[in-house]
Amino acid sequence: MSDHHLRTVNESGFPLQIAVEHLIREQAPGGWKVRYVEHAWRNDDGTQYGFVDLVIQNYADTAVMVLECKRVRDVDWIFLTSTGVAKSSRESKSWITRWVAPSFKFFSWQELPIDPPSPEASMCVVRGQSTNGARPLLERVASEVVASTEALAHQEKDYRRVNANASFRAYFNVIVTTAKLVVGSFDPAEIMLSDGELNGGKFTEVPYVRFRKQLLDATEPLTPFDFHELDVARSRESTVFVVNADNLAQFLEEFDFDNRAADRFM
Repeated sequence: MSDHHLRTVNESGFPLQIAVEHLIREQAPGGWKVRYVEHAWRNDDGTQYGFVDLVIQNYADTAVMVLECKRVRDVDWIFLTSTGVAKSSRESKSWITRWVAPSFKFFSWQELPIDPPSPEASMCVVRGQSTNGARPLLERVASEVVASTEALAHQEKDYRRVNANASFRAYFNVIVTTAKLVVGSFDPAEIMLSDGELNGGKFTEVPYVRFRKQLLDATEPLTPFDFHELDVARSRESTVFVVNADNLAQFLEEFDFDNRAADRFM
């Protein structure tokens, strides 16, 4: 392979995707295995479609991750919250499919606590990327991952119904990236309204982050029931696990359901 060809390949994201697939096939961290590669998906109304980089499943076939691989160079992804503190969280929104004859008891996004805990944030800052321009990179990618996960659950809907031994499955959204993941901590009271700039803070590199916000481009309209919820906005959010590639094996080894919380779906 010539240097020109090598540069062309390395400018794409495929080497990272191939490396992640190789890691999972060869090491099976946490018992995870590859289910699909470059898997085609399309949402119900046909407005969104594409290819999932990788779909992996756990040894019990009760959990699936939709993995999007993003190779970046010399860029940190800095995560912030409006409170100034990205608290460690076990909360997660996952798609739950649960068949109890003669119908689906659950077929929707549901809260399901997951280990390992990680900081949770709703904002991501990337050098050279304006937050006032086009939709930021991470939001675009995360939105597509959530849409593709939901589409995959719909693809497998009939299988989940007819296979009585596999009537429960949880689907999770994951972005694997070469970017360093950094969480910022600061005091919002110290941001001056006159210039809108942060004058100090602490920035800590972490192995993975829960990126949580309202990400789906097309979502169900609000109903009167929604307004009985204590937090309507949070109930409509999605969770995307953002994992630094060097820490992917550790993340998969530690990933686990909260069994007591999962019992409500059984």
